[in-house]
Amino acid sequence: MDAQTLQQAIDGIESAADKAMAALKNGQADAKLQQAVQDLHQQARTKRALTDKAELTQAVKDIEQTADRAMEACRNAGQVDPALKQAVQDAHQKASQLKHSVENETA
Repeated sequence: MDAQTLQQAIDGIESAADKAMAALKNGQADAKLQQAVQDLHQQARTKRALTDKAELTQAVKDIEQTADRAMEACRNAGQVDPALKQAVQDAHQKASQLKHSVENETA
């Protein structure tokens, strides 16, 4: 997977995180979930600008860990707006799939 492909995949994660950010504005969420979504969005936004493949590969792993935290916060939050929950799940799924693709490539 080349650097451009990784950047595009990270951009897809950011798009999903954008939807989660929009859903945060429309509904209620506890502070941990809000912070986790904001962290995921910020990380995807900043990491997609990387151009070095090794840095991008590490960024994918970092983003996936942040997406895991967002999913955990979503699970622990109790009542969560369905649109927010779906957006967090989408971002997490994209991050996980990308991480597995990167890991399979280096294995």
